[in-house]
Amino acid sequence: MKTTSPLFFAAEFFLLSAFCSCSLKYDQTTDTKGSVPEIIFTNVKFSRYERNSQKLSLASSKLEEYKSDGAYFAVDAQFQTWDSNGNVDTKGSCGLIGILPQKNTYSLLNGVEIENNSQGIKIAAQTMQWNSQTEQLIFAKEDEVHFTHGDLELSGKGFSASGVSGRFEFDGPVEGSITTGGQEEAE
Repeated sequence: MKTTSPLFFAAEFFLLSAFCSCSLKYDQTTDTKGSVPEIIFTNVKFSRYERNSQKLSLASSKLEEYKSDGAYFAVDAQFQTWDSNGNVDTKGSCGLIGILPQKNTYSLLNGVEIENNSQGIKIAAQTMQWNSQTEQLIFAKEDEVHFTHGDLELSGKGFSASGVSGRFEFDGPVEGSITTGGQEEAE
């Protein structure tokens, strides 16, 4: 009968335990607060009221709230705002909206469409960022933006706009048309 030496048995045990041992570092903690939503809502309709008047509505297939920075993300979002007279001022939609209240920024992605009734403006693009404190509207430099204001229709790249001054500009190639007296003139 063949016998196994205790030294061989100990060496075999040591090799197996070395390959199967756990390498977790229990003294190190991982903070997941920033990457894991605190609350997730599905098929949500959110409304904000001020002084008994509706000011905002947001509908989304999924809304996530993150505790670490107070951020919100909404998938397949449709939104509306109302003016002080109770009339719809702005309405729009996008595939994803990220709201960072502490930075006053709203990032809209994946097919953005916005219509502002008080200014008579329609904007469509793939991405957009709005800063509510500076009232600046910025688009990706290479993003094609379609802009309509009354009889003016423009498409171009490098679009930005100021809510304070009411001015807008394209920093890249632009094409469009102006309709006057029932005739369309190309620029």
